[in-house]
Amino acid sequence: MSQILDQKSLLNFEPTILPQAVIGDNTGVTVDTLGYDAATAFCQLDDAATGSFKLQDSDASGSGFADVADDLVITSDGSNDTAGVASEFVSIGYIGTKRYLRVFFTHTVSGDIAAGILLGSPQLAPTGANS
Repeated sequence: MSQILDQKSLLNFEPTILPQAVIGDNTGVTVDTLGYDAATAFCQLDDAATGSFKLQDSDASGSGFADVADDLVITSDGSNDTAGVASEFVSIGYIGTKRYLRVFFTHTVSGDIAAGILLGSPQLAPTGANS
């Protein structure tokens, strides 16, 4: 078996929705992608919650967020509005050009959710993140 290589110095995980119980829709906090050339959202809900996750992007950190177009995401079904799967991660790859990202959760049934954005392909490594 070949040696497994470390990616810690090449990745940075930023939470956008901290683990929490939700009873309604939830807007994640803004993640700045400056210095990275790749972004993928990882979203999870427990076995009680149902709903969907989608990416939103903006050129400004505090305003102007809009749903990312389907042709700028990579998902299992090609849609940005990705249904959560109980107790499993769903991922949404981003191939857009906006600097700021966040995850938006559309609530159907209450439960626990969490989401984060994995930033990769840093323009300067090691990233020094996630120490």
